[in-house]
Amino acid sequence: MKEACVESQDVVIIGAGFVGIATAMWLQKSGHKVTLVDPEPFMEGAYFGNACTIATYANIPVGTPSTIKQIPKLLFNPNSPLSINWGYLPWLTPWLLRFAWASQPSKVAYIGHQLGVLLSHALGALEPLIDEAQGHDLVRKNGTLYLYGSEAGFVKAKPDIELRRRHGIPVTELTKAEIGDLEPHLKPIYERGLFFENAQQLLSPVDLLQRMAKSVIANGGEIITNKALGIERISADKLKVQLQGSSLLADKVVVAAGAWSKSLAQQIGDAVPLDTEQGYHVMYKGAQQLLNRPVGWADVGFYMTPMNDGLRAAGTVELAGLNNPANPRRLKLIADTVKTLLPQLPTHDSEWTGFRPSMPDSMPVIGQSSKDTGVYYAFGHGHIGVTLSGITGKLISELIDGKSPSIDISAFGVQRF
Repeated sequence: MKEACVESQDVVIIGAGFVGIATAMWLQKSGHKVTLVDPEPFMEGAYFGNACTIATYANIPVGTPSTIKQIPKLLFNPNSPLSINWGYLPWLTPWLLRFAWASQPSKVAYIGHQLGVLLSHALGALEPLIDEAQGHDLVRKNGTLYLYGSEAGFVKAKPDIELRRRHGIPVTELTKAEIGDLEPHLKPIYERGLFFENAQQLLSPVDLLQRMAKSVIANGGEIITNKALGIERISADKLKVQLQGSSLLADKVVVAAGAWSKSLAQQIGDAVPLDTEQGYHVMYKGAQQLLNRPVGWADVGFYMTPMNDGLRAAGTVELAGLNNPANPRRLKLIADTVKTLLPQLPTHDSEWTGFRPSMPDSMPVIGQSSKDTGVYYAFGHGHIGVTLSGITGKLISELIDGKSPSIDISAFGVQRF
Protein backbone atom coordinates (compact mmCIF):
# COMPACT_ATOMS: atom_id res chain seq x y z
CA MET A 1 0.00 0.00 0.00
CA LYS A 2 1.37 3.43 -0.92
CA GLU A 3 1.96 5.58 2.15
CA ALA A 4 0.20 8.92 2.57
CA CYS A 5 2.49 11.96 2.55
CA VAL A 6 0.92 15.18 3.77
CA GLU A 7 1.74 18.73 2.74
CA SER A 8 5.29 19.86 3.48
CA GLN A 9 5.68 21.45 6.91
CA ASP A 10 7.93 24.25 8.07
CA VAL A 11 8.99 22.72 11.38
CA VAL A 12 8.03 19.27 12.68
CA ILE A 13 8.45 18.78 16.42
CA ILE A 14 8.63 15.21 17.65
CA GLY A 15 7.12 15.17 21.13
CA ALA A 16 4.19 17.12 22.61
CA GLY A 17 5.27 17.39 26.22
CA PHE A 18 6.15 20.72 27.82
CA VAL A 19 9.41 21.11 25.90
CA GLY A 20 7.79 20.31 22.54
CA ILE A 21 4.77 22.55 23.10
CA ALA A 22 6.91 25.43 24.43
CA THR A 23 9.17 25.12 21.38
CA ALA A 24 6.12 25.26 19.11
CA MET A 25 4.85 28.41 20.83
CA TRP A 26 8.18 30.21 20.50
CA LEU A 27 8.49 29.17 16.86
CA GLN A 28 5.02 30.53 16.15
CA LYS A 29 6.06 33.87 17.61
CA SER A 30 8.65 33.96 14.81
CA GLY A 31 6.06 33.13 12.16
CA HIS A 32 6.87 29.47 11.66
CA LYS A 33 4.34 26.82 10.77
CA VAL A 34 4.58 23.98 13.29
CA THR A 35 3.36 20.40 13.46
CA LEU A 36 3.81 18.30 16.57
CA VAL A 37 3.83 14.50 16.53
CA ASP A 38 3.21 12.42 19.63
CA PRO A 39 1.88 8.86 20.03
CA GLU A 40 -0.19 9.77 23.11
CA PRO A 41 -0.54 13.52 23.50
CA PHE A 42 -1.70 14.74 26.93
CA MET A 43 -2.12 11.25 28.36
CA GLU A 44 0.10 10.05 31.23
CA GLY A 45 3.67 10.89 30.28
CA ALA A 46 6.25 12.62 32.49
CA TYR A 47 4.39 15.92 31.97
CA PHE A 48 1.36 14.34 33.68
CA GLY A 49 3.08 12.62 36.59
CA ASN A 50 5.76 15.10 37.66
CA ALA A 51 6.19 16.77 41.04
CA CYS A 52 4.57 19.99 39.69
CA THR A 53 7.46 22.28 40.63
CA ILE A 54 8.96 25.11 38.61
CA ALA A 55 12.32 24.46 40.23
CA THR A 56 14.44 27.51 39.42
CA TYR A 57 16.85 26.40 42.18
CA ALA A 58 17.64 22.97 40.67
CA ASN A 59 21.19 23.53 39.43
CA ILE A 60 22.66 20.66 41.48
CA PRO A 61 23.42 17.62 39.28
CA VAL A 62 22.21 14.20 40.36
CA GLY A 63 25.81 12.99 40.41
CA THR A 64 28.04 14.58 43.06
CA PRO A 65 31.01 13.31 45.09
CA SER A 66 28.57 12.65 47.94
CA THR A 67 26.32 10.60 45.64
CA ILE A 68 29.24 8.47 44.44
CA LYS A 69 30.31 7.73 48.03
CA GLN A 70 26.78 6.64 48.91
CA ILE A 71 26.12 4.48 45.83
CA PRO A 72 26.80 1.08 47.47
CA LYS A 73 24.54 1.98 50.38
CA LEU A 74 21.91 3.45 48.09
CA LEU A 75 21.79 0.52 45.71
CA PHE A 76 21.60 -2.22 48.34
CA ASN A 77 19.12 -0.46 50.59
CA PRO A 78 15.53 -1.15 49.41
CA ASN A 79 14.41 2.11 51.03
CA SER A 80 16.95 4.32 49.25
CA PRO A 81 15.87 7.02 46.77
CA LEU A 82 17.90 5.31 44.03
CA SER A 83 17.55 1.76 42.74
CA ILE A 84 18.80 -0.23 39.75
CA ASN A 85 17.17 -3.14 37.99
CA TRP A 86 20.17 -5.47 38.02
CA GLY A 87 19.02 -7.23 34.87
CA TYR A 88 19.44 -3.92 33.06
CA LEU A 89 22.97 -3.32 34.36
CA PRO A 90 24.84 -4.48 31.20
CA TRP A 91 23.04 -1.82 29.14
CA LEU A 92 23.34 0.79 31.89
CA THR A 93 27.08 0.41 32.61
CA PRO A 94 28.31 2.94 29.98
CA TRP A 95 25.87 5.49 31.37
CA LEU A 96 27.04 4.80 34.93
CA LEU A 97 30.68 5.31 33.95
CA ARG A 98 29.82 8.71 32.43
CA PHE A 99 27.77 9.49 35.54
CA ALA A 100 30.77 8.76 37.77
CA TRP A 101 33.01 10.92 35.57
CA ALA A 102 30.55 13.83 35.77
CA SER A 103 30.42 13.51 39.58
CA GLN A 104 33.97 14.77 40.13
CA PRO A 105 34.16 18.04 42.12
CA SER A 106 35.40 20.12 39.17
CA LYS A 107 32.69 18.70 36.90
CA VAL A 108 29.97 19.34 39.48
CA ALA A 109 31.05 22.99 39.79
CA TYR A 110 30.98 23.35 35.99
CA ILE A 111 27.57 21.67 35.62
CA GLY A 112 26.14 23.71 38.50
CA HIS A 113 27.29 26.89 36.77
CA GLN A 114 25.86 25.94 33.37
CA LEU A 115 22.51 24.85 34.80
CA GLY A 116 22.43 27.96 36.97
CA VAL A 117 22.76 30.21 33.91
CA LEU A 118 20.00 28.31 32.11
CA LEU A 119 17.72 28.37 35.15
CA SER A 120 18.22 32.13 35.58
CA HIS A 121 16.37 32.56 32.27
CA ALA A 122 13.71 29.93 32.91
CA LEU A 123 10.88 32.07 34.26
CA GLY A 124 11.45 34.86 31.75
CA ALA A 125 10.95 32.42 28.90
CA LEU A 126 8.11 30.38 30.42
CA GLU A 127 5.86 33.11 31.80
CA PRO A 128 5.04 34.64 28.37
CA LEU A 129 3.79 31.22 27.27
CA ILE A 130 1.67 30.83 30.40
CA ASP A 131 0.27 34.31 29.69
CA GLU A 132 -0.59 33.36 26.13
CA ALA A 133 -2.26 30.15 27.30
CA GLN A 134 -4.19 32.05 30.01
CA GLY A 135 -2.81 29.64 32.55
CA HIS A 136 -1.82 31.79 35.52
CA ASP A 137 -4.65 30.36 37.63
CA LEU A 138 -2.78 27.06 37.42
CA VAL A 139 0.44 28.53 38.88
CA ARG A 140 1.10 29.23 42.56
CA LYS A 141 3.99 31.40 43.76
CA ASN A 142 4.55 30.29 47.33
CA GLY A 143 8.08 28.88 47.30
CA THR A 144 9.30 25.34 47.89
CA LEU A 145 10.47 23.72 51.11
CA TYR A 146 13.10 20.99 51.37
CA LEU A 147 13.52 18.97 54.57
CA TYR A 148 16.37 17.04 56.18
CA GLY A 149 15.72 14.34 58.75
CA SER A 150 18.97 14.91 60.64
CA GLU A 151 21.51 17.61 61.33
CA ALA A 152 24.16 15.38 59.73
CA GLY A 153 22.15 15.18 56.50
CA PHE A 154 21.83 18.94 56.47
CA VAL A 155 25.58 19.38 56.96
CA LYS A 156 26.22 17.09 53.97
CA ALA A 157 24.04 19.41 51.87
CA LYS A 158 26.21 22.46 52.63
CA PRO A 159 28.27 22.21 49.39
CA ASP A 160 25.02 22.18 47.38
CA ILE A 161 23.74 25.20 49.28
CA GLU A 162 26.93 27.13 48.57
CA LEU A 163 26.91 26.13 44.89
CA ARG A 164 23.41 27.57 44.59
CA ARG A 165 24.35 30.78 46.34
CA ARG A 166 27.41 31.28 44.14
CA HIS A 167 25.07 31.41 41.18
CA GLY A 168 22.60 33.85 42.70
CA ILE A 169 19.90 31.33 43.66
CA PRO A 170 18.15 32.54 46.82
CA VAL A 171 18.02 29.87 49.53
CA THR A 172 17.11 30.33 53.19
CA GLU A 173 18.21 27.87 55.88
CA LEU A 174 15.40 27.03 58.31
CA THR A 175 15.25 25.76 61.86
CA LYS A 176 12.81 23.11 63.01
CA ALA A 177 10.54 25.76 64.53
CA GLU A 178 10.53 27.84 61.34
CA ILE A 179 9.53 24.79 59.29
CA GLY A 180 6.65 24.16 61.70
CA ASP A 181 5.43 27.72 61.21
CA LEU A 182 5.37 27.27 57.42
CA GLU A 183 3.82 23.80 57.40
CA PRO A 184 1.96 23.14 60.67
CA HIS A 185 0.37 19.86 59.51
CA LEU A 186 3.71 18.08 59.09
CA LYS A 187 4.78 15.69 61.84
CA PRO A 188 8.01 17.26 63.16
CA ILE A 189 10.36 14.36 62.41
CA TYR A 190 12.62 16.72 60.43
CA GLU A 191 15.55 18.64 61.90
CA ARG A 192 16.44 21.32 59.35
CA GLY A 193 15.17 22.69 56.07
CA LEU A 194 15.75 24.94 53.09
CA PHE A 195 13.30 27.42 51.61
CA PHE A 196 13.48 28.41 47.94
CA GLU A 197 11.42 31.58 47.81
CA ASN A 198 11.46 32.06 44.02
CA ALA A 199 10.21 28.57 43.22
CA GLN A 200 6.72 28.17 41.82
CA GLN A 201 4.38 25.22 41.33
CA LEU A 202 1.71 24.01 38.95
CA LEU A 203 -1.71 23.13 40.32
CA SER A 204 -2.37 20.85 37.34
CA PRO A 205 0.49 20.26 34.88
CA VAL A 206 -1.62 18.46 32.28
CA ASP A 207 -4.27 21.21 32.33
CA LEU A 208 -1.61 23.85 31.68
CA LEU A 209 -0.08 21.76 28.91
CA GLN A 210 -3.48 21.36 27.25
CA ARG A 211 -4.10 25.12 27.38
CA MET A 212 -0.70 25.75 25.82
CA ALA A 213 -1.53 23.20 23.12
CA LYS A 214 -4.83 24.97 22.41
CA SER A 215 -2.85 28.17 21.90
CA VAL A 216 -0.62 26.35 19.39
CA ILE A 217 -3.65 25.11 17.48
CA ALA A 218 -5.38 28.52 17.61
CA ASN A 219 -2.26 29.99 15.99
CA GLY A 220 -2.37 27.56 13.08
CA GLY A 221 -0.36 24.66 14.50
CA GLU A 222 -1.28 21.00 14.28
CA ILE A 223 -0.86 18.10 16.69
CA ILE A 224 -0.81 14.63 15.10
CA THR A 225 -1.38 11.51 17.15
CA ASN A 226 1.19 9.14 15.70
CA LYS A 227 4.63 7.73 16.47
CA ALA A 228 7.74 9.10 14.78
CA LEU A 229 9.83 6.15 13.64
CA GLY A 230 12.71 7.95 11.98
CA ILE A 231 14.15 11.05 10.32
CA GLU A 232 15.67 11.01 6.86
CA ARG A 233 17.32 13.69 4.73
CA ILE A 234 15.71 13.41 1.26
CA SER A 235 17.04 16.57 -0.42
CA ALA A 236 19.20 19.60 0.27
CA ASP A 237 16.27 21.44 1.84
CA LYS A 238 13.83 18.73 2.95
CA LEU A 239 13.67 16.15 5.71
CA LYS A 240 11.19 13.31 5.98
CA VAL A 241 9.79 12.23 9.34
CA GLN A 242 8.59 8.67 9.02
CA LEU A 243 5.43 7.91 10.99
CA GLN A 244 3.38 4.77 11.36
CA GLY A 245 1.59 4.49 8.01
CA SER A 246 2.47 7.97 6.75
CA SER A 247 5.21 10.58 6.71
CA LEU A 248 5.73 14.31 7.02
CA LEU A 249 8.05 16.55 5.05
CA ALA A 250 9.78 19.37 6.89
CA ASP A 251 12.33 22.10 6.44
CA LYS A 252 13.45 21.63 10.05
CA VAL A 253 12.87 18.91 12.64
CA VAL A 254 13.07 19.26 16.42
CA VAL A 255 13.53 16.10 18.50
CA ALA A 256 11.79 16.73 21.82
CA ALA A 257 10.68 13.18 22.53
CA GLY A 258 12.00 12.98 26.07
CA ALA A 259 13.10 9.49 27.07
CA TRP A 260 12.40 8.25 23.53
CA SER A 261 14.80 10.67 21.82
CA LYS A 262 17.90 8.48 21.78
CA SER A 263 16.99 6.25 18.83
CA LEU A 264 15.96 9.23 16.70
CA ALA A 265 19.29 10.95 17.34
CA GLN A 266 21.11 7.70 16.52
CA GLN A 267 19.43 7.55 13.11
CA ILE A 268 20.85 10.98 12.34
CA GLY A 269 24.28 9.78 13.45
CA ASP A 270 24.50 11.33 16.91
CA ALA A 271 25.38 8.88 19.67
CA VAL A 272 23.76 10.27 22.82
CA PRO A 273 24.21 8.62 26.24
CA LEU A 274 20.57 9.11 27.14
CA ASP A 275 18.90 6.69 29.53
CA THR A 276 15.81 6.81 31.68
CA GLU A 277 14.89 7.43 35.27
CA GLN A 278 11.64 5.75 36.10
CA GLY A 279 9.63 7.99 38.40
CA TYR A 280 6.57 7.32 40.52
CA HIS A 281 3.77 9.13 42.25
CA VAL A 282 0.80 8.41 44.49
CA MET A 283 -2.23 10.69 44.82
CA TYR A 284 -4.43 11.54 47.80
CA LYS A 285 -7.63 13.12 46.54
CA GLY A 286 -8.96 16.06 48.49
CA ALA A 287 -5.92 16.28 50.79
CA GLN A 288 -4.33 19.36 49.26
CA GLN A 289 -5.18 21.52 52.27
CA LEU A 290 -2.54 19.72 54.35
CA LEU A 291 0.34 21.60 52.68
CA ASN A 292 0.81 25.20 51.58
CA ARG A 293 3.54 24.51 49.00
CA PRO A 294 5.67 21.68 47.57
CA VAL A 295 7.70 19.98 50.29
CA GLY A 296 10.72 17.85 49.40
CA TRP A 297 12.14 15.18 51.71
CA ALA A 298 15.88 14.67 51.19
CA ASP A 299 16.03 11.27 52.90
CA VAL A 300 13.89 9.58 50.23
CA GLY A 301 14.24 12.01 47.33
CA PHE A 302 10.61 12.89 46.75
CA TYR A 303 8.18 15.81 46.87
CA MET A 304 4.71 16.23 48.29
CA THR A 305 2.77 18.82 46.33
CA PRO A 306 -0.72 20.26 46.92
CA MET A 307 -2.67 20.37 43.63
CA ASN A 308 -6.14 21.30 42.48
CA ASP A 309 -7.42 17.76 42.90
CA GLY A 310 -5.41 16.49 45.85
CA LEU A 311 -1.97 15.91 47.31
CA ARG A 312 0.68 14.27 45.13
CA ALA A 313 3.78 12.51 46.43
CA ALA A 314 6.23 12.03 43.57
CA GLY A 315 9.83 10.99 43.16
CA THR A 316 12.53 8.37 43.73
CA VAL A 317 14.69 7.11 40.88
CA GLU A 318 14.80 3.66 39.32
CA LEU A 319 17.31 2.99 36.55
CA ALA A 320 15.78 0.22 34.50
CA GLY A 321 15.22 1.29 30.88
CA LEU A 322 12.02 1.92 28.97
CA ASN A 323 10.43 -1.52 29.29
CA ASN A 324 10.34 -1.85 33.06
CA PRO A 325 6.94 -2.41 34.67
CA ALA A 326 5.91 -0.46 37.75
CA ASN A 327 7.88 -1.52 40.82
CA PRO A 328 5.49 -1.89 43.78
CA ARG A 329 8.36 -1.43 46.24
CA ARG A 330 9.00 2.07 44.90
CA LEU A 331 5.34 2.99 45.29
CA LYS A 332 5.22 1.52 48.80
CA LEU A 333 8.36 3.46 49.77
CA ILE A 334 6.74 6.74 48.76
CA ALA A 335 3.40 5.92 50.42
CA ASP A 336 5.05 4.76 53.65
CA THR A 337 7.27 7.84 53.84
CA VAL A 338 4.36 10.20 53.25
CA LYS A 339 2.60 8.63 56.22
CA THR A 340 5.58 9.35 58.47
CA LEU A 341 5.27 13.05 57.63
CA LEU A 342 1.48 13.26 57.30
CA PRO A 343 0.08 10.37 59.38
CA GLN A 344 -3.43 11.80 59.12
CA LEU A 345 -3.60 10.83 55.43
CA PRO A 346 -5.83 7.92 54.35
CA THR A 347 -4.69 5.29 51.84
CA HIS A 348 -3.74 6.82 48.50
CA ASP A 349 -6.30 6.81 45.67
CA SER A 350 -4.12 6.29 42.59
CA GLU A 351 -0.61 5.44 41.43
CA TRP A 352 1.51 6.37 38.40
CA THR A 353 4.85 5.51 36.88
CA GLY A 354 6.61 7.14 33.93
CA PHE A 355 9.98 7.78 32.34
CA ARG A 356 12.23 10.82 32.62
CA PRO A 357 14.99 11.39 30.04
CA SER A 358 18.22 11.26 32.01
CA MET A 359 21.67 12.41 30.90
CA PRO A 360 24.67 11.20 32.93
CA ASP A 361 25.85 14.80 33.43
CA SER A 362 22.35 16.06 34.38
CA MET A 363 22.45 18.59 31.52
CA PRO A 364 19.91 18.60 28.69
CA VAL A 365 20.82 18.39 25.02
CA ILE A 366 19.91 21.71 23.36
CA GLY A 367 21.12 22.64 19.90
CA GLN A 368 21.72 21.43 16.36
CA SER A 369 22.60 17.90 15.39
CA SER A 370 26.30 17.44 14.69
CA LYS A 371 25.39 15.52 11.51
CA ASP A 372 22.46 17.43 9.99
CA THR A 373 22.00 21.17 10.52
CA GLY A 374 18.28 20.86 9.82
CA VAL A 375 17.75 18.69 12.92
CA TYR A 376 17.61 20.23 16.40
CA TYR A 377 17.67 18.54 19.79
CA ALA A 378 15.66 19.54 22.86
CA PHE A 379 15.65 16.63 25.28
CA GLY A 380 17.32 15.11 28.33
CA HIS A 381 16.02 17.56 30.95
CA GLY A 382 15.72 14.98 33.71
CA HIS A 383 13.73 16.34 36.66
CA ILE A 384 13.41 19.90 35.33
CA GLY A 385 11.67 19.56 31.97
CA VAL A 386 8.75 21.79 32.92
CA THR A 387 11.09 24.36 34.47
CA LEU A 388 13.37 24.57 31.42
CA SER A 389 10.71 24.12 28.74
CA GLY A 390 10.29 27.81 27.98
CA ILE A 391 13.97 28.69 27.72
CA THR A 392 14.67 25.54 25.70
CA GLY A 393 11.92 26.44 23.25
CA LYS A 394 13.15 30.01 22.97
CA LEU A 395 16.74 28.90 22.28
CA ILE A 396 15.66 26.39 19.62
CA SER A 397 13.53 29.09 17.98
CA GLU A 398 16.51 31.44 17.90
CA LEU A 399 18.69 28.79 16.29
CA ILE A 400 16.07 27.99 13.64
CA ASP A 401 15.73 31.73 12.94
CA GLY A 402 19.48 31.85 12.31
CA LYS A 403 20.09 34.11 15.32
CA SER A 404 22.80 33.82 17.92
CA PRO A 405 21.24 32.24 21.01
CA SER A 406 20.41 34.70 23.78
CA ILE A 407 22.70 32.72 26.10
CA ASP A 408 25.74 30.58 25.35
CA ILE A 409 24.51 27.00 24.91
CA SER A 410 27.72 25.38 23.71
CA ALA A 411 27.88 23.36 26.95
CA PHE A 412 24.53 21.73 26.12
CA GLY A 413 25.35 20.68 22.57
CA VAL A 414 25.36 17.07 21.45
CA GLN A 415 28.98 17.60 20.43
CA ARG A 416 30.04 17.32 24.09
CA PHE A 417 29.82 13.55 23.75
